[in-house]
Amino acid sequence: MNVPGFMTAGHIKYKGVNVMKNKKKTAGILLLTCILGAVLIFVPKYIFTAVKTSMDTYSNKKEALKEDHWIYNDSGRKFVYHDGVVIKSTWREVDGTRYYFDDEGYVKTGWVTDKGKRYYLKENGTPASGWVQTEGESWYFLDENGVPKTGWVKNDEKWYYLKDDGTMSTGWIDVDGKSYYLQEDGSMASGWAERDGNRYYLDSSGTLSTGWKEIEDAWYYFRDEDGAMMIGWITSDGTSFFLDSDGKMVTNAWEEKDGKKYYLGEDGKPQTGWVTVDDKRYYLNEDGTLAGKGWVKDNGKWYYLKSDGTAKTGWLQIGKDWYYLNKDGSMATGWITVDGKAYFLKDNGVWDSKAAAKTAAAGSGPMVALTFDDGPGQYTERILDTLQANGAKATFFMLGKNVPNYPDAVKKMDRMGCELANHTYDHVSLSSLDASGVQDEVNSTNSNIADIVGHGATLVRPPYGAYNSTTKANVGLPMVLWSVDTLDWKTRDAQSTYDAVMAAQDGDVILMHDIHGPTADAVDMIVPALKAKGFQMVTVSELAAAKGITLDGGIAYGAIR
Repeated sequence: MNVPGFMTAGHIKYKGVNVMKNKKKTAGILLLTCILGAVLIFVPKYIFTAVKTSMDTYSNKKEALKEDHWIYNDSGRKFVYHDGVVIKSTWREVDGTRYYFDDEGYVKTGWVTDKGKRYYLKENGTPASGWVQTEGESWYFLDENGVPKTGWVKNDEKWYYLKDDGTMSTGWIDVDGKSYYLQEDGSMASGWAERDGNRYYLDSSGTLSTGWKEIEDAWYYFRDEDGAMMIGWITSDGTSFFLDSDGKMVTNAWEEKDGKKYYLGEDGKPQTGWVTVDDKRYYLNEDGTLAGKGWVKDNGKWYYLKSDGTAKTGWLQIGKDWYYLNKDGSMATGWITVDGKAYFLKDNGVWDSKAAAKTAAAGSGPMVALTFDDGPGQYTERILDTLQANGAKATFFMLGKNVPNYPDAVKKMDRMGCELANHTYDHVSLSSLDASGVQDEVNSTNSNIADIVGHGATLVRPPYGAYNSTTKANVGLPMVLWSVDTLDWKTRDAQSTYDAVMAAQDGDVILMHDIHGPTADAVDMIVPALKAKGFQMVTVSELAAAKGITLDGGIAYGAIR
């Protein structure tokens, strides 16, 4: 019969409280008779408390009295050995599981500090591991023993930073002098981030970028002191750059600063000198500002700029004076041919409207035009030196294919006031070509000449003297033949060439070739000899101007008298 307060099979009941034993065997049972007359089981040193109903029961009182066991009450649970010893203030493994018991012997849960180290234990008393969130909503990352990690931790391929107290960081942090941004979930961010209205960029390691950074084919600049993305004008290593509203470095574009315009090149730097933008040439001062209206000098040449900074070309009138600007904008000097007419420009670029009359008056003596074909070549500069030493000039009919090979000779011709003329690109007979072929031969040669001196040829000489109506209609320049053929190309004899020239008369156009050594030898004799005879050696255009003859495009001329 079960009577409250009396022992039943497998249990001990005292005032309705169940006491249960572990299955370890124990010894020594003392039977006592209580005042109530009931039979109790008393184990020395044990305090019997309520046992959870889910615990195993025992079939007889001997087994119950011989086991180590758990004791449960409102304060938690304790583990008691069969001899009555209670585990206190230490770690202990029970049935393969590790627990921490406090100074009263209860299994601890939550935070535990032991020997200066903190641990976090689950509700069942076992150490937690991995991510845990405490009641204060702070996150911690625990090792296998439940100890919070600190510093950088990598988990699931993401990086986190845990403070010295183990709590997970979020937002901006500084570690070892570097700034990082941690997202709301604590993971380290990379790429773009914002703070206090500023934009920042974190590289793949999470480090805050400073200085120049290339991102997706665009360059950005991040302030050195705090990594904030810059916009507008900045100065880096003494050079100005402009960053648009997205922070991208501006290239190949105009920008304005303090009312002045700058052109930023491919490298983002303000350009200087000449730049071509949308097929227009602009000049930028040494400080990068767009030059204003007026004259500028660059590499020894003068240019006139319009109000928009572009170089003017063609005729320019300033007051009563007229100037001519070549295709590249450079100011022309000396004799030029425009629309088939010859003009003389003084050294200061001003057109001398009376140059023809002056030349004729000064040239009361005989005049000849020395002309040289097929160059420039290896003897051209030698011939130029002889001309210069005697105050003489000549006209050089050049092959376009040779021009790029002798830029110094071409520049010297131009400086001396010699006439630069066209002999086609590769010495093809113009009479054998259609309209486009004629134009290509002439234009390609003019282009090569202009690349060196800034302007093209004023005259053209058809190879072999061959031309037809198609040539005349498409050549675009006056065609100059000759009246004296020295045959130097055939004889290759200096004396024969000299003799042919010395028979020349006033107004003759003399044909030679500056690609032959014997011709250069002949010129050394010819120029002083003609000078001694009172001849003026002038360019073809000067000869025509002196004779009052206008050279028209598409018309062929021999002697000019």
